[in-house]
Amino acid sequence: MESEAEGKLSELYAEHADLYDLAFDWDIGEEVDWLVERLGPRCRSVLEPGCGSGRMVQELAGRGLDVCGIDISPAMVALARRRLAGAAVAASIVLGDMCDFDLGRGFDGAVCPIATLGLLRPPDLVRHLACMGRHVAPGAAYLVQLPHYGPEGGQEGRADAWEESRGGVEVRVTWTTESFDLDRMLERQRSRIEIVSGPRAGEVIEEEHEMTFWTPEAWGAALAATPFVQAATYDGDLDDRPRVPAGTLGTLLWHELRRADAL
Repeated sequence: MESEAEGKLSELYAEHADLYDLAFDWDIGEEVDWLVERLGPRCRSVLEPGCGSGRMVQELAGRGLDVCGIDISPAMVALARRRLAGAAVAASIVLGDMCDFDLGRGFDGAVCPIATLGLLRPPDLVRHLACMGRHVAPGAAYLVQLPHYGPEGGQEGRADAWEESRGGVEVRVTWTTESFDLDRMLERQRSRIEIVSGPRAGEVIEEEHEMTFWTPEAWGAALAATPFVQAATYDGDLDDRPRVPAGTLGTLLWHELRRADAL
């Protein structure tokens, strides 16, 4: 059974995986170093649900870890496998739903960056964490990047714009937070990718995205129905990603989850 969000893959993610990959092609090396430090020296194997084009899988595997990524988009899975082959890096990429999977093995830790879990509605988040609880070892960290907002809403009207280029293709990206539906816990975003140069120059891919709007209270209530508890929170908006109190609001928060039965 597919999750509600993953059953409705965006056109950008399913049909334009190469553009999505290019649009988010910044250096994540320092961030991965921090993640490896948080996972701890005993962590030798890592699972990344919703791995997309495999950027983080490649970085983690390049540090000597045994890494497996899972994604529901065939285009992303194919792209991730090509990435790893081109970099001569060994890792596993599996096609599957992050809310309903069985890999037949366990992992010492797990990571999920760039608000991927925001694609899941609350019941699907519970299903996802149930799956993760069966795949991570007792005491292992599951590091999740996800914004938390107050009950009044978030940064409505915020527009982030940037440019990326690679292999003769340049794109101009605008990502706008358009509105919040507090009753339904939904945040509506709009992406616009303009291809500036390359074979597809002049094309524009524009799409609306719905993300779950998480307050600390709603997040805590969802976690209570899963095998995990919140062990720590870190502010990714700051360079050193300091630990912050539970309930802190922010757009680049990292949440350190641990299996409750190991605490």
